[in-house]
Amino acid sequence: MSPIREKFVKVIESLPYDIDEEILKRDTQEILKEITQKYVDTYGVDDLSEEDKEYIRALIGSQS
Repeated sequence: MSPIREKFVKVIESLPYDIDEEILKRDTQEILKEITQKYVDTYGVDDLSEEDKEYIRALIGSQS
């Protein structure tokens, strides 16, 4: 597994809820924003490609 993928898995595992249950109750995009924001807060964006950084900007707003 790639290091970035491992980081996303850790972020998902650290959520204060079971994502399989939560996804049935909430908007998927809202959950994705939450996971992405937590990733950025925890790991930053330095290890991401410019294209990935653009996706993050589009999803959650301007980031470094």
